[in-house]
Amino acid sequence: VLECYNCGCRNVFLLGFIPAKGESVVVLLCREPCLNSSGLKDMNWELSLWQPLIDDRCFLPWLIKIPSEQEQLRARQVSAQHILKLEEVWKQNPEATLEDLEKPGVDDEPQPVLLRYEDAYQYQNVFGPLVKLEADYDKRVKESQTCNSVAVRWDMGLNKKRIAYFLFPKEDNEIRLVAGDELRLRYPGDASHMPWDCIGSVIRIMPNEEVALELRSNHNVPIDMTHGFTVEFVWKSTSFDRYVVSRP
Repeated sequence: VLECYNCGCRNVFLLGFIPAKGESVVVLLCREPCLNSSGLKDMNWELSLWQPLIDDRCFLPWLIKIPSEQEQLRARQVSAQHILKLEEVWKQNPEATLEDLEKPGVDDEPQPVLLRYEDAYQYQNVFGPLVKLEADYDKRVKESQTCNSVAVRWDMGLNKKRIAYFLFPKEDNEIRLVAGDELRLRYPGDASHMPWDCIGSVIRIMPNEEVALELRSNHNVPIDMTHGFTVEFVWKSTSFDRYVVSRP
C-alpha cells in the first residue's frame, strides 16, 4: 500500500518521494500538508528533491513496470462499466475479482416499478426485492461506521443506569446520529481488564456535539477507564419490517 510516511495519506495524486541522506532508500511523503511541515525539516531527508509518483499520467517505471507489447496483447480488456460493477461488488466483498462478475446473480437488476399493477402479488414481487436492497445497503453503511480510540467520561442517570459521554466525529457520510439510535460501546481489554462491550441508546446530543449513551446493563462497566474505546452502530430493521408488513 502506498501511503505517506508522516500522515498515512493514500491519495496517489498527492504522494511523492524524497531520498534519504546517505541511505539508498526513498521516503513517501504527500505534497500537502506534510512536505511543507516544519516538523520534518529536522529529519535526514532532502525535502527539496521531492518528486511526484505520477508523471505524464503514469506511475514512475521503478514503481510499476511498464508491460511489454506482448503482455499488453494478452491483457484482458476492461470497460468502464466493468470497473463500476466491480467497485459495487467490492462494497460487499473486498476480495472480489473480475471473474466474480460472471457469476450468476451478480448482474441481476430488480424489476422496474410500474404505474399500475395487475394485483397485490405483482406489487409484492416488484417492491419486495427493492425493500431488501435498500435494507441491505442501509445495514452495510451503518455497520461500516466504526470509531476507534474514543475517549469516554462516565456518569450515572437518575434511573441508576450508566451513561457514557463521548465525541463521535462527523465524517462525509450519510449517517446522522439522533436520539434513539443504538450504539455498541466496546473496550478491548488490557492487563487488568477483561474485554467488554455493551449496547446502549442515545438519549441526547449535547450542544458541544457530545453524545450521551445510556447503557442497557451496568455489569462490569470499566468506569475506571476513559480511553481506548470503540463505538459501533447497531443496525435496526424496524422501518423496513414495518414496510414489509404493511404491503398489500
